[in-house]
Amino acid sequence: MGEKNVTIFDLQRFALHDGPGIRTTVFLKGCPLDCLWCHNPESKKKTAQLGFLEKNCTGCGRCRAVCPQMVHEIWQDGQKNCHKVVMERCIRCGKCVTACPNHALKMYGREVSAEEIMEIVRKDKDFYQRSGGGFTISGGEPMVQFENLLDLVKKAKEEEIHVCLDTCGYADTEKYQKIAPYVDTFLYDYKITGEEEHKKYTGVSNRLILKNLDMLCRNGNQIILRCPIIPGINDKEEHYRMIAGLSEKYPQITQVNLMTYHDMAKGKAAQIGTTYALSDVKTIEKEEKQKILPKGRKLWMPEIKRKLKEQEAEKEEKNIR
Repeated sequence: MGEKNVTIFDLQRFALHDGPGIRTTVFLKGCPLDCLWCHNPESKKKTAQLGFLEKNCTGCGRCRAVCPQMVHEIWQDGQKNCHKVVMERCIRCGKCVTACPNHALKMYGREVSAEEIMEIVRKDKDFYQRSGGGFTISGGEPMVQFENLLDLVKKAKEEEIHVCLDTCGYADTEKYQKIAPYVDTFLYDYKITGEEEHKKYTGVSNRLILKNLDMLCRNGNQIILRCPIIPGINDKEEHYRMIAGLSEKYPQITQVNLMTYHDMAKGKAAQIGTTYALSDVKTIEKEEKQKILPKGRKLWMPEIKRKLKEQEAEKEEKNIR
């Protein structure tokens, strides 16, 4: 029986922000969460999705001519060419993408074998060795395609390639136990403090996520905690204190990445025909970042601990006065 294909929506070589060193990062489709700020909305569905870049469209009608499902409705309104894409009709055949001469249509998601991915990963082994880099599997949520994911990380470890798994932590604990021996570092998301808040903004409870984090840490797995900072949602003292508390509790958390919000997903959401929930929230600009990330985009946990201790000392001093 042949190996099953993995559904991916992107693959990037020479990545610098997905774990240590120079890396190759593959992005798998499918995610069980529905985060309001998700900057890869095209990753949520496990299957491929059609994307429409309206600004590139000239209304030539070639897509309509080849589409078997009448997905593309094109008409003229005065001097303006109008093009409506009825996503619900799409069967993801990709004929319109091939026919479009202006790159106004794109298919997010394609099936590839684990071996095809490894062929690309192998090309940069010299760079991994020199920089302390390797191979990162991201998403979406890679654990959605667990059996294919497990096959992929096993192949990488057989070739002694450093493996990072970027995960939201929301999958069966048994699956994390099974995959842990083949992962060098987990890039583990910690999104929101408080179960009800977590449900409100991501669609799921954080109980299983915290349970799996606890299991991996007790198992001795290295963790880099990745924390998106969203204005008005989780940029709160309580959240920062919980991040510091987790680091204090688990020495396996060797680093924390605080990742400031960017509104790049607005355009991608429009391309796949969905509405972006945080349309009124703006990208955190440089000046604001300096307040959140005093050392740039990455803030090591000891710095957070030091800041919190200073705050506690200031409060105690005020109380004494």
